[in-house]
Amino acid sequence: MKNRRLMIVIAMTMVLFLARVPLGLAQKHYKDLTFPPLHQLKLPHVEQVRLPNGMRLFLVEDHTLPIVNLSARIGVGSIHEPADKVGLAEMMGTVMRTGGSEKWPGDKVDEFLESIAASIEISIGEDSGFASMSALKENVGDVLAVFADILRHPTFPKNKIELKKVEMRSAIARRNDDPTQVAFREFMKLIYGADSPYARHPEYATVDSITREDLIAFHRKFIHPDNIMIGIWGDFNTKQMIKQIKKVFGDWKPARFKRPAPPPINYEYRYTVNFIRKSDVNQSTILIGHIGGRMDNPDYFALQVMNDILGGGFASRLFRHVRSDQGLAYAVFGRYGANFDHPGVFYVGCMTKSETTVKATRALLTEIRKMISEPVTDEELRLAKESFLNSFVFNFDTRGEIINRMMTYKYYGYPLDFLERTRDAIQKVTKEDVMRVARKYLKPDTVQILVVGNDKKFDEPLSVLGKVREIDITIPEPGEKAVGKVTEQAVKAGQAWLVKMAQAVGGETALRAVKTIHSKGKAVISTPRGDMQMDVQSYVRIPDDWRMEMTMPMGQIVFIIRGDRAWMVTPGGSREAPASMQKELVSEKWRNPVFLAAHVNDPGVKVAYQGKQTENGRTLHVIRIQPPKAKPLTVYLDDETHRPVKIVYRGQGMGGAPVEEEERWEDWRDVSGIKVPFKVTVFQNGKQSQQITFELFEVNVKVKEDLFKTPG
Repeated sequence: MKNRRLMIVIAMTMVLFLARVPLGLAQKHYKDLTFPPLHQLKLPHVEQVRLPNGMRLFLVEDHTLPIVNLSARIGVGSIHEPADKVGLAEMMGTVMRTGGSEKWPGDKVDEFLESIAASIEISIGEDSGFASMSALKENVGDVLAVFADILRHPTFPKNKIELKKVEMRSAIARRNDDPTQVAFREFMKLIYGADSPYARHPEYATVDSITREDLIAFHRKFIHPDNIMIGIWGDFNTKQMIKQIKKVFGDWKPARFKRPAPPPINYEYRYTVNFIRKSDVNQSTILIGHIGGRMDNPDYFALQVMNDILGGGFASRLFRHVRSDQGLAYAVFGRYGANFDHPGVFYVGCMTKSETTVKATRALLTEIRKMISEPVTDEELRLAKESFLNSFVFNFDTRGEIINRMMTYKYYGYPLDFLERTRDAIQKVTKEDVMRVARKYLKPDTVQILVVGNDKKFDEPLSVLGKVREIDITIPEPGEKAVGKVTEQAVKAGQAWLVKMAQAVGGETALRAVKTIHSKGKAVISTPRGDMQMDVQSYVRIPDDWRMEMTMPMGQIVFIIRGDRAWMVTPGGSREAPASMQKELVSEKWRNPVFLAAHVNDPGVKVAYQGKQTENGRTLHVIRIQPPKAKPLTVYLDDETHRPVKIVYRGQGMGGAPVEEEERWEDWRDVSGIKVPFKVTVFQNGKQSQQITFELFEVNVKVKEDLFKTPG
């Protein structure tokens, strides 16, 4: 009863209070709210020191936590590497850290840092390198000594180089899987040119060509004290820290180094329509734009406001008109890019369902034109400015941000207070300024359009937008070993030997009668953690359908191939196989001895005799085969039995990276008049990777249609 009375009293009090609040104040619109000017920021003092050897230091004390952080900016980037060794800069940065120095090998460094909760990292980006360390106050001297030794005296051990190459090859193999990454990568080529250091990327061949000597030479050329800036912040005494830095870096001789000028960019405004085919997606990624500008342009500040109005956030025109009003995209964006020392890229873009591709492209083009023709409103200008100004304080929330930004400005030759100047300039931007720069710098009639998607589902052909250029994103295979010149005589000899192979496996008549193949067995896979066993089962329906099942302790993985397309079914779901796997899976059926023997004379199959060789006392005849829409393979036939002893091809290893793969076929048995190997041993780059022992082979058994049903 008491509680009820108390609630009544509280309710009456609230009613009386609200009755005394003016109605206008209670219902004031958010647009009518006013706020006082932002407080002026008080920045910490940053001590700047230049050592006699040219190394620059930026130091700021922060005694909040007993931690010291260091960040180095190095004048080297991928723009400085040779065109035939793209990936050299990235590899150098990684292997400097993983390989360590002679005194401090990489594995020893890892153990040391883990024991004291410290870190050392090194990486090389597009136009600058980065090195950092972090340690508790009492360990700074020891960690700094290791950091300096690695930076000055890296050893680049070959095993760490090869490990990095495996990582880079894996990244190359997967680079076409994500359509958004594909779109931005290829759009950079449209703007800067495919061969520009700002657009090129590693290939298998460029990675393979990099040697330890290349890394040593690249390090020797660029890593010098007069090409390095170091920022330190944390719990230290400035004078003592300078002494510690001098102790590990002071005797490092300068090279009187002058960083090379940025590569030139010669852009030509032109209207183009470009298309990248991705048949395994149900949406399109669209990018439209042209070259952007530099941050030292006096119009940079007005362009940033224009950028925010056009595509900068939830209040932007692109978001409101393309996404909200028309419902054409769940992600829409735009940016007038500006870099410190070379032009950035202007682009607008979106992700839309395939069926609205052309409509969404037109909508994006319309918004670019409206940015030139439709006046900016007071509300748009206010929101754009507030978007920048209200977030300005977050540029100063850590000492590390302040120091790293100062080093960045120093690196590119900008005033150290450039950010503060930007704030002041943006506050002065007017609506007229925005319209002026929009009309001056936006070129809607000479934009480059790029669409990544499945054109079979587009609402209209892309050609309605202009002449379409299709971009081939096929990943170039690494250079393969020379296997001999292909002559007419070699072709005839190869065909003759394949006829002998077909006869040895069962004969052309029996092979042509094969409609289905079912196999079942056990596989042992070699992994870094030891051998793993699995059950394997496959179904082949001639000529184009194949299903492979792999059952492991963690679940079953199924691959389904129909024609030149492949799907995968895993415990986590079903989808079309990534682009990096499609050709590999389609090629698998040609590595089945029965399928291969039955189809060596098919139209489109190219063969060539490559000579003979001796292996373990027997003569093998070497035939090169290029199936249609599949990877080439080399077959080694026994001189006496005419049966294949092994096949060699370029396959995919862990992570999708290419490997030299060899399959050895043994234990041939008769199955319904067809000879089949019941044991297959696979080697990757000379090391055994798996062995399959079959317990069942069946030919021309009834196979259920559902087995080849594609997901979705």
